Amino acid sequence: MSEQHEPYILILGGEFPLRERVLAGALRAGNGLRVFTLAKARTSNTIKFFDGFIAGDVSDPEGVLSAVLLFEREHGARPAAVIPMNDFTVRSALEVSRHYGLNYNSAETVNRCRDKYLMKQVLAGAGLPVPRFGAFRTLDELKELAREFGMPVVIKPRELAGSVGVIKVTSFDALASAFEQCVADVKALNGAYMTPEDVFVVEEYISSRNEVSVEVFNQGDVHRVIAVTDKYLGPEPYFVETGHSVPSVHSDNEKLRDVAERACEALGIRYGIAHFEARITEAGEVRIIEVGARTGGDAIMDLVERSYGINPYQLHVASYLGIPVNLPEKLPSRGLAAISFLKAQEGVIAHVKSPKELPEIVVNMQITAKPLDVSEKPLSWRAREGSVEFFWKGREPEQRFSDHLRFAQRLSQEIFSVRQPGG
Repeated sequence: MSEQHEPYILILGGEFPLRERVLAGALRAGNGLRVFTLAKARTSNTIKFFDGFIAGDVSDPEGVLSAVLLFEREHGARPAAVIPMNDFTVRSALEVSRHYGLNYNSAETVNRCRDKYLMKQVLAGAGLPVPRFGAFRTLDELKELAREFGMPVVIKPRELAGSVGVIKVTSFDALASAFEQCVADVKALNGAYMTPEDVFVVEEYISSRNEVSVEVFNQGDVHRVIAVTDKYLGPEPYFVETGHSVPSVHSDNEKLRDVAERACEALGIRYGIAHFEARITEAGEVRIIEVGARTGGDAIMDLVERSYGINPYQLHVASYLGIPVNLPEKLPSRGLAAISFLKAQEGVIAHVKSPKELPEIVVNMQITAKPLDVSEKPLSWRAREGSVEFFWKGREPEQRFSDHLRFAQRLSQEIFSVRQPGG
């Protein structure tokens, strides 16, 4: 008689902030399977809600596989599916899935979606609308490409996320300082995500403030848009996301939806939710920024769930489990869902004062900063001090919508008292 192993769902990156609803989605999709996560330590507030915990670094594929194999030897349990929740987990999920023969996107697809240069090559080869792009390692290579493209350009690391190291450069004279800052931003992570620190991509700047993300459900040859999100950015030359709202004013843009689905097909994404980002020019042209073979972060999945009544994480997990999913032709919106991020003034946070009351439109608030924390210049997601989530029942999306941004700005001023270093 063959040895029996208890199956479980392994979520990689599920303990990260603003991804907590993956637990509800996994429990629904798994139909009774236990749900485990993997993290470096037991200090995350969300780990206790999982059925089990495996110690490891989600960014280390070989280390994750070793930890899962050790867990199997000690507990007699094997994963039935390994679910990636962000860019830094997709290769680790691939390593474990390949060992156990589980459903997963191919290594070729994973590498294409992690490396922004390879990604753009594939998309351009499929005739999809991408800005001009090129790979570089040195300042001289960057200067040569910038002369070819013309200014302005955008430089970014090839394998990072969350706007880290992404900088707009408007003049040739500024290329050296921008490149220096990009390199410094990457090195400031201290190798935390095990990504290369010496490879970059430069792209033609897309002149538009209409930036969106598109969540695409993938199951085999089926690629289906389930939601479009409006994205709100801080001041250039950086591209820090200050908020999101669902539905988007571009939700019915058939060209956008078609490009997003074709991009997933071209990259070979066959499992789970993919996170597609693009800008839409004033002329109505769609220009692809990037595509991730994983769910979107920043609680975008929660916004989709509030607006449409469907948990994208459930679809994500079901796809990897091989459970057929039948989506309705149209997902009617229940209202407008949004998130905005709390940001203190730059300096040392002296006091944190939680508001006594919040209006009913606020459905969740998280304050992540504490006294003596340093509030940094907002160069990436790492400089946030918390988040506020909203829902307006029955409200339609609006051009130039900013209620959530203004509310979070006022709330930040009330919550955080800041002093200058040495003050």
